[in-house]
Amino acid sequence: MDNSSREPIESRRISDQPSLRGSSGTIWIVAGGIFLVVIVGVLAVIIFSGGPAVPTAITTLVIAVVFYLVLLIARFTVRPGRARLWVMAAAMIGMAVASLVGLVLCVGAAAGGA
Repeated sequence: MDNSSREPIESRRISDQPSLRGSSGTIWIVAGGIFLVVIVGVLAVIIFSGGPAVPTAITTLVIAVVFYLVLLIARFTVRPGRARLWVMAAAMIGMAVASLVGLVLCVGAAAGGA
């Protein structure tokens, strides 16, 4: 198989990553699923331990699940191409940011209630 017509992209722009150009989107589902399992585990510990951080942990958990659902829905409803990959990447970033903010708020609530 001759790949001589395919030149490697040597750009350092974020938008030139292979996962944002030609991926099927499966990598975003896998990475998002792994991230969701980790964040559910951390938040479950907070929820089951009780205390003032429980409402924040539950809210954070719901937001993370919603972002993952957006990622899944985009994978199966948006036409293949950059638009779908950008939506999936944005959902993953949203899930990460919301989880980080939620965990910081949980720590603040736990520290304030102790």
